[in-house]
Amino acid sequence: MAEKRKNIIVRRTAQVLKCFAQRPKGWGITELASHLGLAKSVVFEILSTLVDEGLVKKDEKKKLYLYGNELLILALKHFANIELIKISRPVLKKLSKELGETTMLTQIIGNKNIVIEKFNGASPIQFTLDLGTELPLYKGCSAKLYLAFLPDKEREKLINIHKIDFTKLREEIKTVREKGYSVSNEEVFTGVRGIGAPIFDNYSGIVAVISVGGPTFRYNKNLIPKILGAAKEISFQLGFLNWKW
Repeated sequence: MAEKRKNIIVRRTAQVLKCFAQRPKGWGITELASHLGLAKSVVFEILSTLVDEGLVKKDEKKKLYLYGNELLILALKHFANIELIKISRPVLKKLSKELGETTMLTQIIGNKNIVIEKFNGASPIQFTLDLGTELPLYKGCSAKLYLAFLPDKEREKLINIHKIDFTKLREEIKTVREKGYSVSNEEVFTGVRGIGAPIFDNYSGIVAVISVGGPTFRYNKNLIPKILGAAKEISFQLGFLNWKW
């Protein structure tokens, strides 16, 4: 019974949020309750919680409820992610074709390092991962790039969540910042080496990592300039103009 009540509350909350797409200029509580066919007390309780969470805000003068900053941030991140993948896809595909290796795009989603796009290389022996694969944040080329370029507050948050021993990585992270790329020498997968480079957006923050992975016996450091070039191209298209590597 309690579970059923939880489901009803979640459904009603979702219905309330959807209403703000229909009327961005806001709703009065009586009008919204009537529109949804719910009691004012129920709608008031939902709105009060959403206000507390920043998903909805209240205009005290007009007595209206409007979508809040947190809801706007979620929407912007969604569209930014679509744009990121759209811009990155042809660059990843071209790089994979040139190098003959698997190229990947990873992003921090919900404090996890997730593969959001990839292209397999043409070589007979390949390293590959499925979309949605979670990679560690305490080792590997993408992890070291996030730890190097994320703002201090976000980095500390990840260190605490994943219990990362940052002291062991400190010197390597310093080198990654200076060179603009990172290398993984069989840190995550036995027999696989990877090279990664950061992607920045127009707010000068790291938004993703482009990486190339392949069998250790085929590792070639001469690939680094091409990987950096691909990261630079994507970053430029996202509005980041301060590339220095």
